[in-house]
Amino acid sequence: MGETARILHFRARTASTPCAVHEAPRLALEYLKVQRDQRSEESVAQTLSDPDILSAICRLLREQRDISPQDVAEEASWIFRWIGDRTQALGVFDERDYFLGESAFIAGSAYRQLGRRREALLWLDRAEAAFRHTVNPGPGLSNIAYTRLALRFEMGQYEEVLELIPSVSTSFRKYGMDIDLAKSTLLQAMALKQCGRLGEALEILEHVQCLPAVTRDSALRARILAEVGDIHQIGGDFDQAIVPYTKAMALLENAAPSVALADLKMFVGSAYREHGHLDAALDALRSALVTYASLGMVTRVAYLRVFVADTLLALGRPREAEWEILAALPTIEEQKMVPEGLAAVALLKESVRRRKTDPNALRELREHLQARN
Repeated sequence: MGETARILHFRARTASTPCAVHEAPRLALEYLKVQRDQRSEESVAQTLSDPDILSAICRLLREQRDISPQDVAEEASWIFRWIGDRTQALGVFDERDYFLGESAFIAGSAYRQLGRRREALLWLDRAEAAFRHTVNPGPGLSNIAYTRLALRFEMGQYEEVLELIPSVSTSFRKYGMDIDLAKSTLLQAMALKQCGRLGEALEILEHVQCLPAVTRDSALRARILAEVGDIHQIGGDFDQAIVPYTKAMALLENAAPSVALADLKMFVGSAYREHGHLDAALDALRSALVTYASLGMVTRVAYLRVFVADTLLALGRPREAEWEILAALPTIEEQKMVPEGLAAVALLKESVRRRKTDPNALRELREHLQARN
């Protein structure tokens, strides 16, 4: 029931030339390859009014979310608005509400990846409003609940995540959504880690990485291995941390740039930094920064710039550290990544203006951001 719980397959009834179900993935891929401003109105109408093709498009967008979150967010939000503006019927049952919910959810989860939390929450609200009008709202609402908890995690609300995640996991288990269940279990382990409950987190991760659904998903398995490595390095065992990091990197070495790959590089950089390998840390952190930037993840880029600046100061390279800080501060302020009035930001601005970066203010800012990234 796992896939059908999320995306139902419909016979097209409204397209001018209904496609066979087996042709839908090819037609969806061809459609997405064309730039939006180069698609004719006729092509858009014929493609998006066919529920089978639209289902395939949503599936492709989900798969591309960790690789091209900016493109996915824009495409999904455009589809949502196209469906919303449409006066003709879409399908013969509850397809219109379902695809409004699905496209809004994809947009919201992509905006979360980009660190644009206000927009993410708005799109999740839109998705919930649409899914509630479908016959089987449970799977869609469960995905929304999980994504909201992921946002809570990113805002440092770890105890709330631990309180609420078991209910979401139960829903995923009920609907046979194995991959989503693995992701919710991973989120639980990450929250336990942040609360200092390293043994519990490690036990959960060692169990979930062996699940059949995870072994078939290289990116998810790599993400879990990266968390295992991070727990070992937090516990002070650098040599033990490198083993899962190496396994995770092998899983992703031939893959396109993705959130999982960027996160892994950041974990490796953090491990090197904590154990005094500053040059290796700088290389890994800068590589992670480049990957996050290629994905359009502006808040993660800002956080990495602060981390890189802190490492550059430790290496005795203050001028380069200042450049990174000056590049990071506009995003930190625009995206409200820290509470108004955080003293470290004001101190850091003033110290950079005087060309004498305050390492304590920089470290305080980095630690604050680290708790939310």
